[in-house]
Amino acid sequence: MNVMSNLPIPATGDDWESSLTQAFGVLLGHPLADFDFGAEYAADYSGSWLYESQADTDPAWLEPAALAGRETITNENLLLLDEVGYPELRFDASRSLFEIDTAVDFPAAFKEDLAAVKVRGHERRPVVRGADLARLTARHGVDLTSPDLPAKTWCVVRARIASDGTLLDALRVATGIGEGSDGLVPCEEKDAATEAAIAAVEHAGIRAHLRAFCSPGSDLGLCLWYMRKCREEGSPLVAQWEEAGEQFEITVQRVEA
Repeated sequence: MNVMSNLPIPATGDDWESSLTQAFGVLLGHPLADFDFGAEYAADYSGSWLYESQADTDPAWLEPAALAGRETITNENLLLLDEVGYPELRFDASRSLFEIDTAVDFPAAFKEDLAAVKVRGHERRPVVRGADLARLTARHGVDLTSPDLPAKTWCVVRARIASDGTLLDALRVATGIGEGSDGLVPCEEKDAATEAAIAAVEHAGIRAHLRAFCSPGSDLGLCLWYMRKCREEGSPLVAQWEEAGEQFEITVQRVEA
C-alpha cells in the first residue's frame, strides 16, 4: 500500500471530533448517535500473531505499573499496518485478557480466586483481566516472572488497545488515527468500491486515511458481513477488521460486565 506525506490543514477541538464522528458513521453505515453513548467501548487486538510473534509472553505485560493500569505498553511486533506514519499501538495491560495455566504448583487459594474472577476458559486455564491478575498475584505473593515457572504459564490472549472508553476513541485508535489531523496517514491506493464506501466522508484528510480501513479487500479488511450479522443479532460488536493473512483481528465492541 502506498501512502502520501502531504496532509490537509489540521482541524482542532470540536471540529475535529465532529469530523471523526461523521466519518465513522459513514464507515459503519450507521451514525454514531445510533449507539449507546452511555456505554463503555473498547478496541482489542487478538489472533494467532500474538503468540506467533511471542508478544503474548512479553514480560512488559507483567510490569506492576502496566498491570495496574498506570502505564501503557507497546510491542514492536504488534502493528496495525506496516506503513510509515501510523502511531504505535499502546496497550492497556490492566484491561487485557490473560490465560493462566493452573496446573503449575500455585497456592490453592490463588487458583480458587482465579476461578472466581475468570471471564472465560476452564478450571485448568482460566482467562482473567489484567487488573484482577495484578490484585490476586499481590494478595497471594505469586511471581509470574519467576524463571522457575514453566514456559507458557501465562499468556495474553486478547490485548486491549488503550483508549478513553468512548466509542469515538475506540474507533480512532482501531484505525490508527492520532489525536489530531496531523496524525492522519493518507492512503493513495484507490478503486471504485473503496471510493464509493467513503465518498460521504466530509473531511478530506480523514477520507484519505480511511481508504485503508473501509474495504473487505484491504490489507486490514473491514468485516462488513460479520458486522451486519452481529448488529442484527444485538451483539456488542461494533466493528472488526481482519489482517489479510488472517493472523490478527482488531475489534471494537461495547464492554459488557
